[in-house]
Amino acid sequence: MKKPDKNILVIGDLTTANNYGAIATTEALKKIFFETYGSSVKYIDYRSFIKPTPTSGWDTELNNSFLAKAYKIIKPYDKNGVVLKIGLEIINKQTDIENRVDIPYLFKYYEIFAHRILKGEILQYEYELLKWADAIYINGEGNIVNGTDSKGVYRIGALYILFLAYFIKKHLNKYCAIINHTVDPNNLDAAEIVKNVYPLLDYVAVREPYSIKNLNELGFYNVELVPDALFTFVPEENIWHPPEILKKEIDFTKPYICIGDSSGIRSRTTKVKWDVCEMYSKLIKELKNITDQIVFVDGFNGGHESINRLVKENKIGRVNLNNCSYKDLYHVLSKSEIFISGRWHASILCVLSGTPILLWSADSHKTKGLYSLLEYPYRFFQIDTLPLHIDDIINQTKEILENKKTISDEITKRVYVLQEEAKKGSVPKVL
Repeated sequence: MKKPDKNILVIGDLTTANNYGAIATTEALKKIFFETYGSSVKYIDYRSFIKPTPTSGWDTELNNSFLAKAYKIIKPYDKNGVVLKIGLEIINKQTDIENRVDIPYLFKYYEIFAHRILKGEILQYEYELLKWADAIYINGEGNIVNGTDSKGVYRIGALYILFLAYFIKKHLNKYCAIINHTVDPNNLDAAEIVKNVYPLLDYVAVREPYSIKNLNELGFYNVELVPDALFTFVPEENIWHPPEILKKEIDFTKPYICIGDSSGIRSRTTKVKWDVCEMYSKLIKELKNITDQIVFVDGFNGGHESINRLVKENKIGRVNLNNCSYKDLYHVLSKSEIFISGRWHASILCVLSGTPILLWSADSHKTKGLYSLLEYPYRFFQIDTLPLHIDDIINQTKEILENKKTISDEITKRVYVLQEEAKKGSVPKVL
């Protein structure tokens, strides 16, 4: 292979984030980076978004879904298919966000912290990689979205990448792009940072149109709309056979409806006010009048106790990273009648297969943005008010299923356009 002309650093290998979207989209992006730049690409992974990076870097043995390993450790002791309390403690311990002293929370402190990097006091691992790199791409994903903690601090992952972007441009003067992301901060401190940092960047690409509107309102207009890199995912062409572990959850000889959760149900900074088990139980009861078999796509991977109880009490199948990879999830969704949820990436996998969706909101406008990308004519629901709209969800589901063939054909046509746009714009080549 020809020696690459550039050393490329990507801030945002999110495979360690332990969710379908992070893993699937990162793998799609890595493929694009390899095709664009060959092997001279290095990555900073998700753990640096939530905790200070050790000066020697993270343990590479944990790169493949390090949180999933915690589930595997406790899974043999889980007799009821419900993650045990000890397992949740293991996971929470690994994902707790500390008060970080290596990144500024407010823009007025940016220069002070930048000089601390130059003195070798903070972000030593990042600084060495930034000096090595000729160009830096930031995989923004779902970091710059709603979220302020009990101490008034905006999302740590967002603060991390925004500060690095500032430092790269102001103190290293290197090419820096932020790609594949949503901008929906709903936080004035974050908005001030965005207003000061984004004009410095060489390239900005967001994955849905509502982020363009938000950036325009903040006075920034030099932004491209590039569909999520996951749109470039191509399933293996060989005939798919469900793994035995999935057959325990789904009877593939019978029709089924997939239903999912949402990042808006619970995050580190917020959660819905309604009872999760109660609302979903009512919805599932009504959905069973349409199709008896219901399968829950669990984005919390067994880490949400109300969802665990819901699955058990309603005796429904469940898929998550414990028993179903994102590549398998594509096939599960492809065979579903419809996918009803508030999940962005799982919904993209769904429409890639041509299966209709019916969505509610997440921790940002991203799922609403998917409707816009698809030019989807059906009703979108606000997650906060879902208990009032169970009958509307059921009516929309019936309407979609009555027109499924036509809807699937329209989705497939639109997805093809989005795939081509994602291939062309996800990673702009630095000359």
